[in-house]
Amino acid sequence: MLRLLSGLLAFAAMMPLCEAEDTDSVTLKYRSYRNWSLKLPTEKWFPVKEGIRLAHAGDALFAFEFSGTNLKVDTNGDGELDRTIKALVDPKTQVSTTRVILTGEDSSGKPFRYAARLRNDADGWEWAPGGAMAGLIPTAAGPVPVKLIDQDGNGKFNDIGSDAMIVGNTDHAMMLSTTVFVDDKLQQIDVTDDGAAFTLSPYTGATSEIDMSTSFNSKAVLLSSVILSSDRKHSFDIGAIDGPVRVPAGKYTVVAGVVGLGQHRVTIKAGKMKPLNLMADRSKKFDWGGPVSSEFKFARVGDQIQFSPKAIWYFGKAGEQYTGWLPIGKSPEFKVVDAETQVVLEVAILPGSC
Repeated sequence: MLRLLSGLLAFAAMMPLCEAEDTDSVTLKYRSYRNWSLKLPTEKWFPVKEGIRLAHAGDALFAFEFSGTNLKVDTNGDGELDRTIKALVDPKTQVSTTRVILTGEDSSGKPFRYAARLRNDADGWEWAPGGAMAGLIPTAAGPVPVKLIDQDGNGKFNDIGSDAMIVGNTDHAMMLSTTVFVDDKLQQIDVTDDGAAFTLSPYTGATSEIDMSTSFNSKAVLLSSVILSSDRKHSFDIGAIDGPVRVPAGKYTVVAGVVGLGQHRVTIKAGKMKPLNLMADRSKKFDWGGPVSSEFKFARVGDQIQFSPKAIWYFGKAGEQYTGWLPIGKSPEFKVVDAETQVVLEVAILPGSC
């Protein structure tokens, strides 16, 4: 349980009785990651072009110049290219990667640091955040790590429904939400404008129960399942939680998910899935996973039908889409059926382990 910072005020002769309030304040400090392992629900890479512009820097531009695999960077936004960086080139993919730390002052004059990951592939030089505001939430069971990630790349860490958040000892992030599970309790979270702190208090709105793990049909393990409410205020990663979870009532969609078997990972997107309507004081068991169906493009070449593994789309029972699925050892069968007679015209099997 979170420690009590403000309690019951009972001055009957002077004022009405106030309700007890259980709040907690958590401070955060920026941390950069040399080896990025955080998995964001809607990660984006942004074009560098002439540089990177961050809100924390008073809208100052951190300018870049590129020459092959060499980068010249204005790391403090003063207009001078003060550092030269040589990117690493992957010998297999030929993609160049590096990272840089940008420094400056925020709108209140406080110093700030911001790490950016960079890569150069077919789309040119792009960047993505390489750090997070990190801290610890005190609970009766011990401190719980928390991270806020500037997923939308504007330099701020409090964009509800756009930035990302990790609670607990995991690398899987959910969307930044106004509510969060702490110590098995649903809490309201309020992040400060500078992202350097947030407060927690009990959530008092209408709730509903959702179970996304019990009825997930797969030989693989559901590692993550991020849902987001239609108003983008509430987001939870509930895929790895066994049994029902109580969340604010409303309509939700699955924005990201991961299933794993050994070292192999498959990502989940909403695909054709309908929104989850979680009604107040009701319980819903979500039936999804296998059997998996597929759709694919094909072309007729003489008496043959040709198609590519890159033009195949896999969908689960609830319409969710699976990407990055490479069946190991045995290829699924693809049947071409006459739409009118339902006669199987061809049965195709992809060669080798796809």
